[in-house]
Amino acid sequence: MASSSSSSSSSSSDGFRVGYAFPPNKERNVIRPSLIDYAKLHGVDLVRIDLQSPILHQGPFHCIIHKMYDDAWVEKLQDFALKNPDVVVVDRPDRIERLYNRVSMLDVVSQVKVSDSGVKIEVPKQVVLNRKDGVIDLIRDLEVKFPVIAKPLESNGSAKSHEMSLVYNRRGFKDLETPVLLQEFVNHGGVMFKVYVAGEQSVCVKRKSLPDVVETEEELEKKTDGAMKFSQISRAEEKSEKCNCGRKKEAAAEEEIEMPPEKIVTEVSRGLREAMGIRLFNFDMIRDRNGTYYVIDINYLPGFAVLPDYEAFLTKFFNEVMQKKVEEEENSAIEEEKAKPRCCCFHERESQASTFENDFCSRVLN
Repeated sequence: MASSSSSSSSSSSDGFRVGYAFPPNKERNVIRPSLIDYAKLHGVDLVRIDLQSPILHQGPFHCIIHKMYDDAWVEKLQDFALKNPDVVVVDRPDRIERLYNRVSMLDVVSQVKVSDSGVKIEVPKQVVLNRKDGVIDLIRDLEVKFPVIAKPLESNGSAKSHEMSLVYNRRGFKDLETPVLLQEFVNHGGVMFKVYVAGEQSVCVKRKSLPDVVETEEELEKKTDGAMKFSQISRAEEKSEKCNCGRKKEAAAEEEIEMPPEKIVTEVSRGLREAMGIRLFNFDMIRDRNGTYYVIDINYLPGFAVLPDYEAFLTKFFNEVMQKKVEEEENSAIEEEKAKPRCCCFHERESQASTFENDFCSRVLN
């Protein structure tokens, strides 16, 4: 466990100590008094890390969870981990980094396999637009069809990274900032499945999403407003409702959409966790009318506090980390014991030889 120069009051607890580091505007999405209290009742002490002080001067910690984006933090954490290899870091910054780019974050989806051969897990067709010139030719060459969702390449938690647009036709590109990711919009019944993952646990919740686009490409081309802006897909429904008089009927249809089978949720969660080497994340998944699932976004250490009973969900994860750490330490101790040189056989042979010699001498003298 990491050494500490903090006050005795912060290091006197015998619980499994988890240090946490978040930007001020993100902390409440995960760490709330209810979680701190619940975790403490179950042997886990959650301790805020002072971002202005070296981590080495704080603690002691058995585990650290974090969601910081700046290079200074990464350098500080890596230095701490190097000097305290026994402290579990959830998760490694180099593995999290891929989730800050909306192109690289979805590369791992191709590695996900499910046991049901009839189920497909895919990513919508997408292309990076570096400049607006030639965008139509680019879309046509890649067989990407309108409408498309325009997303900033960076996914770093900033307000700007959530600014998206549903682009109906070529006129919708005029106000876009490049580079930008263009992702083909897939009709999915206006429902998104958000799956939260903490270690081996996963839970799926249903959220409203963008309604289906029923117009043909020819009809979309006639729209004078070439794009509709929104901040998050799961909240864009509110904006769409104002301009869609048939929204009530669609809302009723959304309620009838079934959740994905638990087996699918578990297998996709495990596949992404193993492919990324990350333990705390969520992903957005949609399903088209043919039953194909599309992973459209992955986020690191999301706002778990929106989940019902999230306190038990995260505390169970912390206890799993603690149990695994204990098992690894016990196995390490066993291996170290096995590696020690054994002298007992030599001493046994020496004792046996001495006994034989004494017995022989006794017989000769007699």
